[in-house]
Amino acid sequence: MKTISSIQDLRKAQTAIENFKENYPNTFYRLLHLVNFTRQLQFKYEYLCGLMLGKDAYALQYAPHFVQRSIIDLYKNEIEKIHKHPQGLRALEQLMNAHLEIGYENFCLLVRGKSPEEIKGVYSNNKIVN
Repeated sequence: MKTISSIQDLRKAQTAIENFKENYPNTFYRLLHLVNFTRQLQFKYEYLCGLMLGKDAYALQYAPHFVQRSIIDLYKNEIEKIHKHPQGLRALEQLMNAHLEIGYENFCLLVRGKSPEEIKGVYSNNKIVN
């Protein structure tokens, strides 16, 4: 789902993600691994988030085509590992639901360390414009 989000919404989400990282470091690093893995496989972040949150019908809309079943199975096995952190997973679900307005793609970019300004493309001569 493509969404247009304000820089303020992105900043709020960034702060919430930083708090999540401090409170649930193991779950955060598992999430970061999944986000980076998704990027490397060139899958859509919506596919990851749908599978991770148990929204299979949603994830199916973004499922990669022409990918070998073994790769999909490996990917899903990696996603299942986040379920070994039930408290962190519940907190992650709450975090993601609280910031749905920015979209899963922007959420994942923030997890990867992109700034709200980078996401929005707000630059002037290599300096961030506030």
